[in-house]
Amino acid sequence: MTPLPTRPFNVVLGQVQGPLPFTPRQDADGSIVWEYVVDVAHFNPYGTLHGGVVMALLDSAMGHVVADAVHAQGRFNAAAQMNVHFLAPIQSGVIHARARIQKLGKRLAFVEAHAVDEAGVTVASATATHSLLP
Repeated sequence: MTPLPTRPFNVVLGQVQGPLPFTPRQDADGSIVWEYVVDVAHFNPYGTLHGGVVMALLDSAMGHVVADAVHAQGRFNAAAQMNVHFLAPIQSGVIHARARIQKLGKRLAFVEAHAVDEAGVTVASATATHSLLP
């Protein structure tokens, strides 16, 4: 059997991950913060960042914090539900998303994330329920 990678999904800190340019970085406290540099190519018709990009950033942060918690046991997670609150429009800068597990059960994980801009203003928050498999 092939051993599992050290980090779920072969996440490489400091390098863009996935189809959108999200970069995971290790914070001073050892946690992972997901970073996105705002790109006008991802703006909606109103001249602000499309909400789907923010949702994907929050989803990446939440998915990976849960994966880090269950991966070593040979388990994986899948988002079953997600709720997002958009709190402020985003037009430039760097957005950082940090997630934390609220409760990790046998079959479900409850997780939350917050996205902040460079000034430390929370621009979006999310909660999600992840199924833990197998």
